[in-house]
Amino acid sequence: GNYNILEQIVSDGIRVKVPTSCNPRPGYDLNIINRILLGKQNYLERCLQKIGVMPNYSCVCYDSVNVPAFGDRLGWAESSAVQFANSVLGARTNRNTINIDMCSALTGVTPEFGYLLDENRRGQLMVKLEIDRMDASALGYILGQKVVDKVPVVEHYPFTRVELKNMGGAMAASGGVALFHIEGLTPEAPDLKTAFDGKPESTITITQKDLDDLRTRRPERATSVVFGCPQMTYEEAMDLSGQFKGKKVRLPTWFCMIPEAKARFEKTEQGIGVMEAGVAIYDHCPLTALSVRIGNKHVLTSSGKCFYYLKGADYGTTDDCLEACGVER
Repeated sequence: GNYNILEQIVSDGIRVKVPTSCNPRPGYDLNIINRILLGKQNYLERCLQKIGVMPNYSCVCYDSVNVPAFGDRLGWAESSAVQFANSVLGARTNRNTINIDMCSALTGVTPEFGYLLDENRRGQLMVKLEIDRMDASALGYILGQKVVDKVPVVEHYPFTRVELKNMGGAMAASGGVALFHIEGLTPEAPDLKTAFDGKPESTITITQKDLDDLRTRRPERATSVVFGCPQMTYEEAMDLSGQFKGKKVRLPTWFCMIPEAKARFEKTEQGIGVMEAGVAIYDHCPLTALSVRIGNKHVLTSSGKCFYYLKGADYGTTDDCLEACGVER
């Protein structure tokens, strides 16, 4: 049905009225199974370009081509991008369905409800941290499970931009969270009074044990290692690249990166070193690329989002994943 709608839009010469980007490719060329299952991918991409969609193919559009400003009204659908736009950038969007986002792109307007309204952006739950070794992706996963669809306010912690990306992606996967605040860090939470506009409904505490309990107890069973879900930024890959210098991985290991970041990274000395270590660098989505796989039953990942959605995946910290692929710190 959606293909028929898209074909009609193309046939009528209708084009998007606002900047519109699209999600990652699904790994069409990865293997013959994917080529069969995703046979219409190339056709879909041509249709999207004909109506004016930017061919960025990334779930991290806000890193380069589609960057909203504070207060902008959006019609986004990708869950981790919705999280980042709402929480880190202070833009306003609901977690839209595929047809709502297309309607917003073509008309330039989006329904005014939910997180577009001030009253729905106030914090609801206070989150205390008793953590010695921060793992932002694991924290996001646990928060999503605990708060479900409420707006959590996390006490101050100096998260990096990459940590906020990965935490938000995990939170949006294990729960229905579309907005979070970090005290003194995110734009709508300069302090707790402003974030809550009153008192929190309740307070929860996340401990180091909560984070540690998410980690696999059987890292030795890993058959591959995946970094990047949401896709890795250039800075993220550069930060991790030193761990692979002069080494060789012992398991199939993936960096899944923003296409623009991948092209840039592969030309650097660090990127070349990562590839020489045996790491495969892709620009597709690991979730769709690995949904159907043969002989790769136990993917180990440092991504809470990938862990939630990918059947048979195990979760590990970045250090766990480095150790599994044979390049431990």
